[in-house]
Amino acid sequence: MPNYDEIIVASAFFALLLGEFAAGMYKNNNRQPGEWLVDGISFIQLGLIKPTILLITFFMAQLLFPDAKDSLQGLPFWVGFLIVFLPDDLSHYWIHRLAHNFPWLWGLHRTHHTPNVYHVSIAFRENWLWFWVMPGLWWAGVMVYLGLIEQVILSAAIIGTHNVWLHHGSTKDQALYQHRFIGPFMQRLEYIINTPGLHRGHHGLGKNSVPYGNFSQTLSLWDVIFGTATFNKGAPPEYYGTTNPESMKQRWYYQLWWPLFKKQTSILPNDKPASWPFKKSICKCLST
Repeated sequence: MPNYDEIIVASAFFALLLGEFAAGMYKNNNRQPGEWLVDGISFIQLGLIKPTILLITFFMAQLLFPDAKDSLQGLPFWVGFLIVFLPDDLSHYWIHRLAHNFPWLWGLHRTHHTPNVYHVSIAFRENWLWFWVMPGLWWAGVMVYLGLIEQVILSAAIIGTHNVWLHHGSTKDQALYQHRFIGPFMQRLEYIINTPGLHRGHHGLGKNSVPYGNFSQTLSLWDVIFGTATFNKGAPPEYYGTTNPESMKQRWYYQLWWPLFKKQTSILPNDKPASWPFKKSICKCLST
């Protein structure tokens, strides 16, 4: 079966990217040298690593559970979809939250936060090892083995397209929060679905920033349930990036392939107290 999810996500990515260029969002934004290279290689890395993980997981499941192949194929489509989607989305919330509290995981995820801009180009910007620790990719491989390939494709298309939309650089959505009728709807919607307004805060620092919250991938419901949601009515943060300027200036290969390439720098995830139950971890520096 063709990888329709990858076609849909890539189409959304490049469509919004071109839209941002047309809107002039990439003019005079003082991006560091090599930033575009990091964004581009990250996108290619995901395209290579994702099918590799799916294949590894599929064959591991075949070895461990030979009699379970296609055992869920007879489930109603939407039941199967929820089995695929909900564990993926919930597990991403937790690995993401852990990455902002444990320095060794932050070392894998910080590449996503080092840009001083918030644009579609950074949607898939990650260190190569981050893709390997994402539980959802491994879960998808198991689900394919159990016969839910169509649900996996749909789930991946929804999560991927939503991720692209989350990182859209426009802040015109702020007007929606102020609208007499749409505003209350937007505020209620954010209790269930993650929005660019919520995610901008997560990427930001300074005023209106939420570096230790808004960890959700698609459903903001997880942040609400676990007490890490902060609602700022779409207000953009004061600035973007990490609190350590050195981590934002590292060369492209360091950003992408740490710890294969190392530089001695002490890096903290953020300058705000960590959320329960990981408060102590913020006190430890990451030697990289």
